[in-house]
Amino acid sequence: MTKKKRFLVLDGTALAFRSFFAMPPLTDSSGRPSGALAGYCNALLRAIDDMPSDSIVVCWDRSEPTFRHELIDNYKANREELDDDLRVQFPWMREATDLLGIRSLDQAGMEADDIMATLAAQGDDAGFEVYLYSSDKDLSQCVTESVWQCPPPRPNDTPKILKPDDIIEKYGLGPASMADWQALVGDSTDNIKGVAGVGAKTATKLLQKYGDLDSVLARGPQEEKGKLAERLGEHADDARMALQLVTLRTDLDFDAADNFPRATPDWLELDEFCIEHSFTTLRTRLQKMRNGGSGKVKTSVDSPKPKTTASAAPPTKPATPTDYQLVDTPAKLKALRDRLTASDGFAFDTETTGLDALQAELVGMSFSDAAHTAFYVPVLSPEHPSAALTQANTGSDMGDLFSEPAPAIQTGPAVTGPDGEHPVEYLRGILEDAGIPKFGQNCKYDLHIMQGAGLTIAGWAFDTMIAHFLLAPDRRHGLDDISLSYLDIRKIPTSDLLGKGAKAITMDQVDLATVSEYACEDADTVFQLVPIFREAMHDAAVTDVFEQIEMPLMPVLARMESAGISLHEGRLSELSVIMHGRRDALQARVHEIADESFNLNSPKQLGPILFEKLLIQDEAGINKVGRTKTGFKTDAATLEKYVGLEIVDKLLEFRRLSKLLGTYVDTLPQDVHADTQRIHTSFNQAVAATGRLSSSAPNLQNIPNRHPEGREIRQAFIPGDADSVLLSADYSQVELRVVAHLSGDEALQEAFRNGADVHAATAARVFEVEPADVTHEMRSHAKTINFGLLYGMGAHRLGRETNMSHKEAKDFIERYYDAMPGVRDWLESTLIQAQESGEARTLAGRRRPLPELQSRDGRVRSNAENAAVNTPVQGTAADLIKEAMLKIDARLTQDGLQSKMILQVHDELVFDCPRSELETLSALVVQEMESVGDLSIPLKVDLGSGATWADAH
Repeated sequence: MTKKKRFLVLDGTALAFRSFFAMPPLTDSSGRPSGALAGYCNALLRAIDDMPSDSIVVCWDRSEPTFRHELIDNYKANREELDDDLRVQFPWMREATDLLGIRSLDQAGMEADDIMATLAAQGDDAGFEVYLYSSDKDLSQCVTESVWQCPPPRPNDTPKILKPDDIIEKYGLGPASMADWQALVGDSTDNIKGVAGVGAKTATKLLQKYGDLDSVLARGPQEEKGKLAERLGEHADDARMALQLVTLRTDLDFDAADNFPRATPDWLELDEFCIEHSFTTLRTRLQKMRNGGSGKVKTSVDSPKPKTTASAAPPTKPATPTDYQLVDTPAKLKALRDRLTASDGFAFDTETTGLDALQAELVGMSFSDAAHTAFYVPVLSPEHPSAALTQANTGSDMGDLFSEPAPAIQTGPAVTGPDGEHPVEYLRGILEDAGIPKFGQNCKYDLHIMQGAGLTIAGWAFDTMIAHFLLAPDRRHGLDDISLSYLDIRKIPTSDLLGKGAKAITMDQVDLATVSEYACEDADTVFQLVPIFREAMHDAAVTDVFEQIEMPLMPVLARMESAGISLHEGRLSELSVIMHGRRDALQARVHEIADESFNLNSPKQLGPILFEKLLIQDEAGINKVGRTKTGFKTDAATLEKYVGLEIVDKLLEFRRLSKLLGTYVDTLPQDVHADTQRIHTSFNQAVAATGRLSSSAPNLQNIPNRHPEGREIRQAFIPGDADSVLLSADYSQVELRVVAHLSGDEALQEAFRNGADVHAATAARVFEVEPADVTHEMRSHAKTINFGLLYGMGAHRLGRETNMSHKEAKDFIERYYDAMPGVRDWLESTLIQAQESGEARTLAGRRRPLPELQSRDGRVRSNAENAAVNTPVQGTAADLIKEAMLKIDARLTQDGLQSKMILQVHDELVFDCPRSELETLSALVVQEMESVGDLSIPLKVDLGSGATWADAH
């Protein structure tokens, strides 16, 4: 089951101040102040308990001035001096944080809020749910659909989560307006002026009326009345300065959210720490956490629950009696095997020691062959730990404070067959019997786990995650979500078993009765969902896609993931040195052109240099300079208008190299699996709404191929041994071929049937010239519109990408549709059909609901219209290569080849191939890839092979 990872970001400085003023002035046995430290530690543990997360970090202010002090000398001048009793406790708070296994972050010239805002933006981009644990209203500007503010609760209160709707309810404005709101209101505590006489309510009304601060200051003095109009005019500069002061930085250079996992607490050092500071109660609490207890000193919730009506749990049905059985004797195991052998199919699920399917150990298996009935077969348990754990515990010191009474450790599995068989071996026959259907949730994970346990499950018939994806591709597909939606069942949270934060244990350490109930519920839930989804897929007419494409593809992807791909780490290390040198040289040249040093990654520093000091807009002949609320626009789309100016070219190159270094060159070696020494990416079937596969951990589909550095990165991907090569098979212009088939356009089909250069042929028709007279520029324009029409390209974008004027671009599109009437008619009819049905479909029948086509929001509706056209094309292309993968995988086995299919990158397949099989494999791949589908024009495959991925493609 795939869930969004959680990233908890805390304001350590704010927690310290809060604790100092909330706690009595305690001292330790040496007379040192300790009240704030005690309060901070308890608050930190409360946050960990209330907000269980995959990544966590505590952010801190520093004592030296910040960049805001450079903007105004008296920034925060109204604040009182830091109390010495609090000052002395800060280092101990940092120490406690470190001992709990949590990283701390600070940065010179920045405040904790800026660090939190940057991490929030990075986490949001990386697909995390981000929790900003602070009550500071400045952070409300960071709130998004995935970034939520969590004010620290009072001891007995339930944590409250502030989402965008909560910000609107509280302030009357959305998060995007909060910086403008603060700029108008000001902040006397920090000595930020704002507009004198404008309070919270007035600021809200002004922004509701005018939209943003610039409009308030531009129109307010003319349109408002009396003193308010005067003040808006007189204090406009104060408000603009205030905006710079209150806007949080989101561009600082920190590790990605994945790089802040919580480490195991140093329990012995924590014990010494508590003794040193006379923390008896805290010491007891930590001991409970170490030994698996709750560690709570007062009642608190187990997971964050926002206090909003929209997030409230729906009413649930009365609980249905269940028959969940722990299979803990040989006789019970035999009875289960007999029952499953006679069944018409069963749901299957695994419990494991971790999420890495290639490293996790099997803890147990759950089965369900009837609704509300399930069985759990344990393999590992506290009394029957893994061999690795048993060995690690042998000879350990059992006399420290945090040790718990050792269970009676026994070797072997928790239950065996009648003759002492391992449960996996005893159940092998039914699990490997393809004639007994198996159902699961995210079956690919269970397939990996069982392969690690020594068998390959056959007969996978139903994956509820994939089924739900086909029914509702834009929704979440985790078992918790779909069981609540379809069965009104709120499942047992995993955190109830494994704990949170310091309590985090693995499933093999959970008592058998508890894990049995949890595991049986999973299997039972899956079994109940299968008939519901079968009927729903039949009604939605997606059963064929499920049964003929997606379910057969699942084990193929598992084999590809297991195979992995080899990485030449030495080449990447060399490339890293070279690319860092190139990037440093680019930075030095930019500084030289600007005649000053500055942070190239800071829009606030870069903007004034480009547009006020160097006046690049004048040099480029551009009249209007783009601005944001906080300064000049310096994003890539803006800077691309100035391409040709040396400083801009260097900046764009600097950014591109920085991204390649941070995303691939310096990070790919970390993804090499310790056991296999290969990279094992995950191929995700239930992510892209068009049906395309996506790749993650790491994403190998976005490594660029058209740029020299991208090809240098691909040079590091190599075959598994010296006697093999990599073979790349790439569909040629597959999406345009799909358009030619769907549209029936005679000119486009003729070009493909004749093997002509389709872009040159298009240009010849549009410009009404002979093919031999088509210029490079003509072909380039035709290529742009050929691909652009799939993504809703209009005259504005065409002009931008081809340097045409708007009129020239508009005329070109009209000539294009005149020359390609079949394409024009197909685009129009496809959109009408989608509007009438509320969905788009691929040739194979894959469905994408598009309710946004009826939206009153023009931008939302326009995006949906683009999706209505793009989905039949991109989705059909995705279905075609999936069908090809199925045929190729079958042939590899049928023909007894050693070659392995190891990567899929949208329209490309990559194989690790013994040199002796290259000719055979090449013919096989071309034959199968070009024979899929039933298109009216031929598919074409381009082949390449070599010692690296770059050489092969």
